Amino acid sequence: MNRLTMKHSQQQATHTPSALGKVYTAIKATALMAMLGSGVVMAADNTAELNGLVGSASTSVVQDQQTLAQGFSRAGQRMTDSQQASAELLKLQEVAPAPRKTRDQVIAERQALTQGSSDAGTKVLKSSAQRLEAGIYHEFVIYEASSRLFEDFDYDGFYRTFSVTFDADVHSYYVGEHADVYADLYLSRNGGPWELYHTTDVFTIVDDATDDDFEVLTTLHTGYPTDHYDVLIDLYEVGYSDIVATISSDDVDDLYGLPLESADRDEYVVDEVITEVEVSGGSLSVGWLFGLLGLGWLSLIRRRQ
Repeated sequence: MNRLTMKHSQQQATHTPSALGKVYTAIKATALMAMLGSGVVMAADNTAELNGLVGSASTSVVQDQQTLAQGFSRAGQRMTDSQQASAELLKLQEVAPAPRKTRDQVIAERQALTQGSSDAGTKVLKSSAQRLEAGIYHEFVIYEASSRLFEDFDYDGFYRTFSVTFDADVHSYYVGEHADVYADLYLSRNGGPWELYHTTDVFTIVDDATDDDFEVLTTLHTGYPTDHYDVLIDLYEVGYSDIVATISSDDVDDLYGLPLESADRDEYVVDEVITEVEVSGGSLSVGWLFGLLGLGWLSLIRRRQ
């Protein structure tokens, strides 16, 4: 080979991309796409934070022996038949994002109703002092509370669907005392302000009965970034504006640090990565050829044996 031919061969080898170079380029492109995807998710999180809207769907769960026997766990659990039936109802609910509302705002609104006017069509609530003046003496307590984790579509350890169960009791001088109550449920993101996510329907509690647990199943739809959330429950007696009992993550570990995220961040996405390796002339082509011939000889020997 003369000097001119050698120079031409060197230039051709320099400008022909190797198979390893192709793989490296594909990996860089995939990493870039992943970074861009992360940026989109972060932008979505920031948008949700700015517009101050959240959306979730909740419903109560009928308590049966199977559900009552279900314990607390930091890992995801399989739903009981009763919970699954409630989950199907959640899918039928229309969810419209609503402005965030803190616990302080909710309390202020309830207190304002004690000063309302029934003539204006506003439902007037009574205060605890008015209850005592009427000679009604009973006390409320939330005896215990727990939580359960259910649905995590992208398997990142943060759940879109969870439930909170609590046992509220009423005590008085009379055996079998009962009261109509409802509860506000709040979430606090990583120590932040308590924000309302659900107000239950009215339900009846009787004395200190142990079989009247109330469970709320919830799916977070939008506005809840991936993080750890604490739970707080405020109990109200129907017709009165004051909170009669409260329990939160400060009282029960089962309500502390739940790994949650809304459904818009819990989507299972399969990233398809196609790596194209181009093999061109030279020693690499000879290597591939000998490799294929070796596999053919090995197959032939095994058939003969």
